Amino acid sequence: MQELKAGRSITHKFTKERITFLKTSRETEGAYEYIEVDLPPAKEGPGLHYHNNFEEEFEVIDGKLKVTIAEEDHVLQQGETKTITKETNHTFSNASEEQSVTFRVKITPAHQFEESMRILYGLMEDGKTNDKGVPNNKTYAAIALYMQDSRVVRMPFLLKYFLNYLAKKGKKKGVDKELIEKYGD
Repeated sequence: MQELKAGRSITHKFTKERITFLKTSRETEGAYEYIEVDLPPAKEGPGLHYHNNFEEEFEVIDGKLKVTIAEEDHVLQQGETKTITKETNHTFSNASEEQSVTFRVKITPAHQFEESMRILYGLMEDGKTNDKGVPNNKTYAAIALYMQDSRVVRMPFLLKYFLNYLAKKGKKKGVDKELIEKYGD
């Protein structure tokens, strides 16, 4: 694999999860985004969620990754892959209590994942989130979810509606562009 430029990796302030952007949306002209994730022992990804506009292909590089699709758990080892199709409930976690897991995810087509994660991790570094990394400003949280096309499964309908409203209102005011300007690469 090619040598990566500085600034390609970001680290979650609280969980120490590291994401490296191997191929960005710009580099693939929107065809896909390709990331590598280093997830510490016993850590989890986001809660059960789905995406309407893209699929994700997970490939384990080292360690063991538990991928939950709908209600079914799959433990993937080095070299194994699993594709999550659009509108499919899923989550992931490190299947080991002792060893980190390194895995890659191809997001097809690309969907502002890099920008949303840079915003979230930047807000953490600036002390503008709670200790789980959720932005204190709910408009920022709504915009990040909207940018990454993440739909949280176990969220009350009115809260989903409210977050959608905040995201649209924030985008109309240009808050998304301000956040990208501040935290983008």
